[in-house]
Order: sequence, then C-alpha cells, then structure tokens
Amino acid sequence: MIRRLLLGIDAGTTGLKAVLSDADGTPLAQANQEYEIHYPHPNWAEQDPRTWWRACCDVLPRLFQQAGARGENVAGIGVSGQGIGAVPVDGRGEPLRPAILWLDRRSEAQCAWLREHVDEAEITRINGARIDSSYFAPKWLWVKENEPEIYRHTAAVLQSNGYIIQCLTGVRCMDVSSGPMTLFFDSPELTYSELLAARMGIDLEKMPALAQCSEVVGQVTPAAAAATELAAGTPVVAGAIDGTAAAVEAGLLDDGDAVEMTGQSTVILICASQPYLGRDLISLVHGVPGKYLAVGGSAAGGGSLRWWRDQLADEARREAAALGRDAFQLLDELAATSPPGANRLVFLPYMFGERSPIWDGVARGVFFGLSLASTKADMVRAILEGAAYGLRHNLEVAEAAGFAVSGMSCVGGGARSALWNQIKADVLDKPVRLPRAATGAAMGDTVMAGVGVGVYRDFTEAKAAVVRIEREVLPNEANRRIYDDLYHVFLSLYPALRESYAQLARAGG
Repeated sequence: MIRRLLLGIDAGTTGLKAVLSDADGTPLAQANQEYEIHYPHPNWAEQDPRTWWRACCDVLPRLFQQAGARGENVAGIGVSGQGIGAVPVDGRGEPLRPAILWLDRRSEAQCAWLREHVDEAEITRINGARIDSSYFAPKWLWVKENEPEIYRHTAAVLQSNGYIIQCLTGVRCMDVSSGPMTLFFDSPELTYSELLAARMGIDLEKMPALAQCSEVVGQVTPAAAAATELAAGTPVVAGAIDGTAAAVEAGLLDDGDAVEMTGQSTVILICASQPYLGRDLISLVHGVPGKYLAVGGSAAGGGSLRWWRDQLADEARREAAALGRDAFQLLDELAATSPPGANRLVFLPYMFGERSPIWDGVARGVFFGLSLASTKADMVRAILEGAAYGLRHNLEVAEAAGFAVSGMSCVGGGARSALWNQIKADVLDKPVRLPRAATGAAMGDTVMAGVGVGVYRDFTEAKAAVVRIEREVLPNEANRRIYDDLYHVFLSLYPALRESYAQLARAGG
C-alpha cells in the first residue's frame, strides 16, 4: 500500500474520533473513544487532557487494524478539537490542571471585569465577538486570578488539538481558525492583537505560535510513534477548531456555502470573504486561505440528547448493549413514533447556558407543554426539534446580517439520524444535503492534511476529489407548517423566562 493515506483526528467534547481515508476521500476506517466531562462545581466543565492522548493511543491501532494498513502508509495527519478552552502546560509539556472546556461558565466575574475595563465595541471591531465566558480570555483570566501558581508555571496554554499535536510532535502551536475565540485576535490580520491583549492583561508570551490550518508544524516523534503505531517523521498540520474542520469536509469554498454540525453542540457555519465582526454570532477563520466563517452555535443541542441517554434511558442502553446497537439509534426510533411537533411539546436546549444568539450563561433547559399524556417518545422528539429550532434562530440572525443561505450540508454525529435530518429540513424550510462521508471534523482534518503535504494542490482540487453529495433531504410542507407555529412558541419562551433564569441563578446563595 503506497503512502497516500490521510489521517484525521478530532479531540471532541465527548470523545475522540479518528478517520483514515484515501486520496479520493473514501473513509477506509473510523474509530472513536468516548470520555467523560467532569462538572466539579455548578457551571464548571473540565477534562483531563491526558484522557485525550490515551484515547488517541487506543483509537489509532484499532483504526489501522480495521483498514489493514500501517502507520507507514500515512502521508499526513490533521488534528481538530472541541471549542476553545484552556490547557496550561509546563516547560515539559505536562498539564498543570484539568482542561477548562469551552462550555465552562465559571468566569462570569472576569467577564464583568472585562466589560468595565475594556471597550467591548473595540473587541467586536478588531476580533469580532462579545464578552462571554464561553471565550478563552475570561477563562484564562480566571486561572490568573484564582490559581496564580499554575499561571506562573505555565509555559504555554494550548487547545485540545494543540495538546494532541504536542503529544505527537513536541511542537506547541495554535491554528488561526481558533484565533477569534480568544477575544484578543486581529481577525483581518490573522494575528494576536497586542492592543487587546494588553488591555485584558493577557501575557502573549504564554500563547503558542499561530499557524495556518494546513501548515505542516511538525513530525511524529519516535516516542509518539511507539505509542500510536504511526511512523516516526510523519508530517502533522496545525488543524482547526472542529467547526472549521467540518466546513472543510463539506467543501465550503464560496460565500453563502453552509454546513450544519451536531455533536455536543449544534452549529451552523457560513462561508464568507470577510470576517464577521459583530456581537450576535461567532466569528471563525476558515481553513481555506482568504475565507472566514460566520457561525451560529448552541452549547448543548446534541449534548441534550446525550444527557437523556445517560440519565433517563437505562432501558435503551441495556437493549442496545444486548443487540449490539447504538443507544442513539434506539432513541431515534422511539422519537419517530411521536408526530411532528411532539404533541405540542417544546424543548429549550439551554442545558448549560447558551451561546449565540441569546448569550445567556444562566439559561437552562425547559420542557414546555408537558401533560399527563406526554410520552418518552414526545420528549425525545422534542429534544431533536428544540435543537432544530435553535439552529433556525441562529440562521435567521445570520441572514439578517447579510449571510444568505439557500441550503446546507449536514455532518457530524447528528447527521446519522434520518429523522433529525428531516426535522432540520422541515424546521428550516431548506434542503439538507448529506455528503457521502458525513463523518464530521475528522474527515475535514484529512483534507487539511492532504493540502498541507501536497496530496492535493489546493482546496478546490480537494473538494473535487472528496466532496460528493449522497442524498438531499427536502422539506415536507405539512410538517413545515406545524413547525412554523411551534417555532414562534419557542422564540417567545426565552424572553418570558429571562428574568426567571436570573432569579434561579441567584437562588439559594
């Protein structure tokens, strides 16, 4: 087997996934390993970074065995990761504390300080974004204020994909796609903003060097090769945040191209030639040079379904284990027995606060419309529909800002659900396109690796080789009318509950 295979690794929020593909984008093998999120205090969310590396070392040998391939066959490696968090490491590269995850909301006090001492309009103008605890700067300021010894001993603060890259190569870097999520990035110039960093009290010497997503940043070390069955010397590119990697997988090259990805979060990404420098959506840099992404992202669109599986679906998990099936498939089948609209049950997917477009860290999940006639099937379907309503809310905000979308591709774990794809098409009243290999970020990593090591001349050639739409899901007119009515109920609930959410957050000290 010639050395033309490409490896993508995605260190996601709930698990690590790896894909091995050939140059025409055919996935030869896929493997994944779930891991836990730890919630040591209310609004905290952490993981041990070493868990990501152990998962990588577990997954890659299984991947090669599945494909009948060896590490020597891999031409290049791309690594993506979950939304931006904070992984401080010492001079030897060892983690100094558990990773603070992107959905962690502990840094509200630091956000208040930033609003008082830094002009938020200037952040929006240079970086694009608003001050919110989902971003990196307040998280890192929390460490600086509350864990000064850890801050002092930090040689570099990495992201999840950056930590895996360090384990693979010994190199510390951060891809430019993650830059705007710091809050002190100059998005037009693709570099850290010294002005914003200084005003925030951020020491840029602790920030890793920036690299283009498809830039080769290092090679697999002998130690990493021994742990993973990769070949020493294999080139590794900088990779991207998971949403950007999904946009690469879907072949977003032209303005208005869009992709939806459901994993822990539910995210829509829209390709543009200029950075989004607003406050309502999320701004990212695309993996394609010269392009940017305007992003609408909920915090727990897919995570809400995982919560149901883990907390309330013991029977489904036992049955799935007995049948050798996935519990999510059984939940999908259960939800399909409930009619569109879930018998007038509406779910707000704000299970860990919410990002765009409401930006409220104390918002919480709600089932609205429960009655004695409500069933488990109604509740599971309402979770799927609630994620789609949140997606539509973000899409309407994006279109009002000038990012018109005619339809979109769907990738990620949620794309495996035919029911969920139909719900999204019906709620959005837009066609949903399913790529042949809708695996999510890890497949986009293979494309960035392929461009970086010269398997593809550029992203245009990569798209022609890799992206094939396998199926298109069209809206159902009857369902669309039902969802239109319920969507407006969904939109009315957050404004009605906003003050109650705040009171709940203050309750009990």
